[in-house]
Amino acid sequence: MRKGLIVLLMWLGMLAGCNGEPSYKGLTFVAFNYTPWDIDTIQIIDSEGRTASSGAMGVGGGEGSGTCCYTLKGTDFIVKWRGADGELAKKHMFDGKLEEVIFNKETRVHFPPAALPAGNGPLYLELHIYPDEHMEIALSRKLLGQTRLPLVAVTDWIYKEHRSAFGNYKNGDEVLRVLGKVAKTAWVKYRLEDKRDLQQYMYLYFTVASNFDADPQIAAMLAKPGRQPGEFAAAVQALSKEEVARLKATGTPPGDKNA
Repeated sequence: MRKGLIVLLMWLGMLAGCNGEPSYKGLTFVAFNYTPWDIDTIQIIDSEGRTASSGAMGVGGGEGSGTCCYTLKGTDFIVKWRGADGELAKKHMFDGKLEEVIFNKETRVHFPPAALPAGNGPLYLELHIYPDEHMEIALSRKLLGQTRLPLVAVTDWIYKEHRSAFGNYKNGDEVLRVLGKVAKTAWVKYRLEDKRDLQQYMYLYFTVASNFDADPQIAAMLAKPGRQPGEFAAAVQALSKEEVARLKATGTPPGDKNA
């Protein structure tokens, strides 16, 4: 019976080591990038030096892309990652200054022992990199639908619905990189995560006024105690044409690239 249990645990993908630390086997590594930076490479390392790695991940990227197959052990990990502001990297691609704009960072991440998700599919180890650059690890059986900050989806929406507002942008990739910077403020300062809230936040930033949140009425919406997901979006959509015109007239030009 004991031998059968050990085999079952190994098959499921996790077996406790001699010191009681969890060991995750057969992992597919998926990283989610919610920072404003384009990531070149990313590597997660356990306390015994085992690694899982991925690379070439733009702002908002990661969903649907995994690398296999890895074994990681323990609860404490180091993440080494390399990247840059994508627009700066493009600017200095051929002038000999590219390495000056590329960063190399290390982040420590604690992941307490976790129950394996139900099901028989592949086991995914998710690394979520937040706008403030803190990181969280999770396990799942799903490759799609795990994005916590929908930066790409929001960019697709704003670029499609308000295309005329982006006359001074080269393409959608540049919009995404700027939106990633704006989303950093939206998350760090206001903890906006809901897709609808982020859509309306970006609508105000890119089409009305870049400093829209300095307006007392908008500031009160964002600072409302106990604000629920979607509540900010509903409040913005309820603004009258006169209120939107006032925000535009009294604010700074929309779509500032230096977010």
